[in-house]
Amino acid sequence: MVNIENLTLNKMNSALGLIQNTPKNLLGKLGINFGIDKSIGNTLEVSIISGDTPENVRKMVEGIGGKYEDLGYGFGIVTITLENLPKLANIQSIQYIELPKNLYESALESNIASCIPNAVSTYNVSGKGILIGFIDSGIDYTHPAFIKEDGTTRIEYIYDLSLNGAVYNKNQINEALKSADPYSIVPSYDVIEHGTHVAGIACAGGNIDKRYYGVAPKSSIMMVKSGRGLFTLSTNLMKGIKFLLDKSLELNMPLVINISMSTNDGAHNGTSLLEQYISTISTLDKVTIVIAAGNEGDTAHHVSRTFNKSNAVRFEVSGDETAVVINLYKSILPEVSLRLITPSGISTSEIVISEGFYDGVISGNKYQIYNTGARPFDISGEIGISLISNGNYILSGIWTIELNLINSYEGIFDMWLPTSEILNKKTKFLQPTLDGTLGIPATVSNIISVGSYNYITRSISSFSGRGRLYPLYLEAKPDIVAPGEDIVAPIPDRSFDTKSGTSMAAPHVSGISALMMEWGLLKGNDSYLYGERLKYFLIIGAKKERR
Repeated sequence: MVNIENLTLNKMNSALGLIQNTPKNLLGKLGINFGIDKSIGNTLEVSIISGDTPENVRKMVEGIGGKYEDLGYGFGIVTITLENLPKLANIQSIQYIELPKNLYESALESNIASCIPNAVSTYNVSGKGILIGFIDSGIDYTHPAFIKEDGTTRIEYIYDLSLNGAVYNKNQINEALKSADPYSIVPSYDVIEHGTHVAGIACAGGNIDKRYYGVAPKSSIMMVKSGRGLFTLSTNLMKGIKFLLDKSLELNMPLVINISMSTNDGAHNGTSLLEQYISTISTLDKVTIVIAAGNEGDTAHHVSRTFNKSNAVRFEVSGDETAVVINLYKSILPEVSLRLITPSGISTSEIVISEGFYDGVISGNKYQIYNTGARPFDISGEIGISLISNGNYILSGIWTIELNLINSYEGIFDMWLPTSEILNKKTKFLQPTLDGTLGIPATVSNIISVGSYNYITRSISSFSGRGRLYPLYLEAKPDIVAPGEDIVAPIPDRSFDTKSGTSMAAPHVSGISALMMEWGLLKGNDSYLYGERLKYFLIIGAKKERR
């Protein structure tokens, strides 16, 4: 059995060593985080953006022993050794580098609550001719929910990144379905069940009881299996988006992309390369992108405050944490110092936070603090605060981060803990802020972000990620909520099960988007019914019982 805690600790130590050894003048060019995971020995994938041609970038990357994959619009993925990462940062035409982030799965009555039967009967739509692409844990292609009445598959492609990017097309899947041993032909599984369930909510149909039909039961399907477990990397997410776009153009079919994953790793303001890539795709391509809001609404993993002269942020650490990371983002002008105080009251010396790296030991626990300074795409930069136990457990109890304002400028600061999938439930802030819990990349402004509500009690789900307070921020997020509690849908082995989460809410909206695009694009009623225009009509048409 894999020891998740040791993996997390090893990843963090690798990231911290990288930060510590990166020249100070290059630190701001790196989108630093602790999500390094796609490593083979000393190798990892990073996202980049460049103003040069793909051919020139490829030559320069290969010149330092790396591998380059073009994603379009100046974005790309580079596979490189840790030791050569500073060389990559030194290439002048590469404007910014981002280490991979971990994104976690935001694990018939609901259709009625969403008014699906009425829309289907009134407008004669079923999703036929529309592609719904999923980036998830995979799909059980043998499930009858994804097979037509004639026995052939509704799945156009499976792109399995857990199998070194293996691609299986419709013909191969049909051949597998005819075989006594289908997985000998298409060996792509959904062990986690999440992707099969999500796809089923959006578009289950075929040879199953119609009570379990999805929103768009005649739509075509593509699945990008993005990883081997409950999480994927941002680089895989970007690869998946590029694959889905390319195949929709090849098939000449309108595309909806469903992403039921999220992370807390970032400033939640659209500045990461992942967010920028999704925003660029949504702006320049004929696509509708639907993203789950995440399940961080009630986890107490976010704090947002206005600066006082002295600011004490208290957080509880469970007795079984080997590492805890807090990312801090603040307004530009306030200058601050920082002290860490243990549960027993022992304190570090006061650390004036300027660009660079600081470390030490307190009560047997190693602490490391870094400040990237302003970055090319983020004026505020990032301050990372980490506690590491060196193989044991961090001292449990209530810790305090004391932020002291050095100058007299006003401003605000935000802190985020990682998502609940990698922390004990008892590890949390003691005075959390509910707004600002929307997960990345649902933070992208020009996609459809989807929260969850309970369609029986007609109340917002407590776990559903919240956006920033409106009208202080220009756009209310999430854009819309959909049923996300106790949703019945297919799971592997010809079965059905009930799951809850914003992961389950998002595919309701993806299916609805497919129905709307069929009515608009394919039936000739509205040639521009996708993207932001489609989102407009969703918001205008949604029930607005809450004030």
